[in-house]
Amino acid sequence: MIMQQGKMLEPMSSIDSFWLSMDEPTNLMVITGLMEFDELLDYDAVCALLKVRLLCYNRFRQKVVWPTSTLGRPFWDEDRNFDIQNHVIRVALPSPRNQAALQRMISDLSIVPLDKNKPLWQLHIIENYGAGCVLFIRIHHAIADGIALIRLLLSMADVEPNLSFLREGESFEAGKARRIRKKGPLAPVTGPLNLFMRAAKTTLKTAARTTGVVYDEVMKTAAHPPHLARLIKLYGRICLESSTVLAKLALMPSDSKTSLKGKLGIRKSACWSSPIPLDSVKEIGLYFRCTINDVLMAAVAGALRDYLLGRGDDLEDAELRVAIPVNVRADSPEIELGNQFSLVLLSLPVNLDDPVRRLRETRKRMRTIKESADAFVGFQMMKVMGIPPEKITKRGADFFSSKFTGVLSNVPGPRQHLYFTDKKIKNMMFWVPRSGEVALGVSIISYAGSVTLGIATDRRVAPDPAKITEYFAREFDELLKLARMDVLQRAPTGRRAVTRR
Repeated sequence: MIMQQGKMLEPMSSIDSFWLSMDEPTNLMVITGLMEFDELLDYDAVCALLKVRLLCYNRFRQKVVWPTSTLGRPFWDEDRNFDIQNHVIRVALPSPRNQAALQRMISDLSIVPLDKNKPLWQLHIIENYGAGCVLFIRIHHAIADGIALIRLLLSMADVEPNLSFLREGESFEAGKARRIRKKGPLAPVTGPLNLFMRAAKTTLKTAARTTGVVYDEVMKTAAHPPHLARLIKLYGRICLESSTVLAKLALMPSDSKTSLKGKLGIRKSACWSSPIPLDSVKEIGLYFRCTINDVLMAAVAGALRDYLLGRGDDLEDAELRVAIPVNVRADSPEIELGNQFSLVLLSLPVNLDDPVRRLRETRKRMRTIKESADAFVGFQMMKVMGIPPEKITKRGADFFSSKFTGVLSNVPGPRQHLYFTDKKIKNMMFWVPRSGEVALGVSIISYAGSVTLGIATDRRVAPDPAKITEYFAREFDELLKLARMDVLQRAPTGRRAVTRR
């Protein structure tokens, strides 16, 4: 904290400042998501819940202020005129009140910049969606990354209808303690928060730890001297690989020129698929000996291939790179805001015409990424890029974003239905922001036994993203048919495929 103009201000971290500076009219750095309900939400109940479970985090009551010299990083300052009704807005969905109308409204809302004179978040309660409604959430990337924000949103939900937060005078901590006592599944260690995301199990995990984990490492070394040798080997390898990764990024050519790259406009298009059963995804993974993530990534590759072929692209020698967010936080039941993630690049094999070959190649490339130093180096790069003046930062970000065509994020969500206030969340979706001249965002989330794909595109570059969701479903059905067909053919002999995760 520092004193400026008689007020105590909290300096913004370099990496949060980096994402704040990435805002452009053609690509806002705003994370968006929705929760779908079959019933109407009560406006007052939503505001009451947010006051207890969201506003307890200072960041949602703070606005951004810049130093008087206009040099250096910005600060967080308490908004003394804060009013929750400026941030929670009721709107009605126009006719025909179906998914197409909802997608149009969300696409239009997503291009409206957040007011930087107020805390950088907003919720719309969109009513008249059938008999129910949708909660559309917009939060600036400077507040936190998508992983932290999804954890935060899930922490506001319950495993059964709950209006206890309406009790007058109940503090956040008292309400939290009572919810944990009443409903064990929401305890910090075993609740739905632990169901949404596990940190990537790579050799770089230790390098991303905070001081608390450094302490743990010291204690482990004291108790087990061989642990020191393992740490020296790990950190030594990271240092050696870092220079290799930086050289690879610097020398890497721009991504293949396809119809998904081009000059961006202001208007965007957002859509999502019909949910597919998670058990069917697992069935494919077990048969082909790959992870759920491998199956979904390969299905996206197949969908993008079909989309590009339909637009006349030559894919014989093409590969399409996507940036994948990777969590670098230490495992903890506590929700920590801010940006603590990295980006790694995956080349999707859109040049391969066989779905099984695409799946196997995707699995191979994902394993290579998990064993590399790319995530650690990428995180350090973003921290450093937030330090220079904004113009230099944007030049560096534009150079990096030229290396890929889209951003792709896959978030495992809770396995059971949750409730927001006393209403059941039917489904949920989110969309990743894009920087620079990146036109494509691909989001995948699992929830309550189903998986949904979300696509966000620049309308000038790709005006018809719904086709990608259609091709995704078709690609998935093809993989499932191939897996089941071979199982049926083997059944008379009693042979079964050996399955493993």
